[in-house]
Amino acid sequence: MTLPLSPRFACLLVPAVLGLAACGAAPQPATTDAAQTQPVEDTQTQPSDAAQAQIESDTPPVDAPLTGDAANTMLTQIAGLAGAMHAAAKLCDQSVSDAELDQAKSQLRQEFTKMGGDVGTFDGEFASAHEKTNAQFTQATPAQQKQMCDELEAMASQAPPPAG
Repeated sequence: MTLPLSPRFACLLVPAVLGLAACGAAPQPATTDAAQTQPVEDTQTQPSDAAQAQIESDTPPVDAPLTGDAANTMLTQIAGLAGAMHAAAKLCDQSVSDAELDQAKSQLRQEFTKMGGDVGTFDGEFASAHEKTNAQFTQATPAQQKQMCDELEAMASQAPPPAG
């Protein structure tokens, strides 16, 4: 039995966004297309030698703030991804509560600052991406909206269970 989207949202959003930061992956900037009309093909990636050594070492990653231009760019993208996911969760599942969304946003803001970002950057990028996602969804056809929500649901079903 699968959980409805709303309880899984926080489980998806927080680890996904923070996982990108931990792995050093930078999400692609949002495009101006209203919606993706073709499914994304599954691809498998292989960790680099350094990443594989870290995986095998049982040594926890260093919990230090990110620094430099690349880190600032990544942090900005993380905040934007959080805003987009936040908007998509609300648009795709009307049963998700504002309290759940606020809690996930608060947790992400806190983790963002631990990674070296500032609250102003987080709030600005989050709001901008949230607004763009709302606009894209509103302008999309019902079929495109359904596809967007189906993709979010697929991501949520693959998210690891919440810790605790």
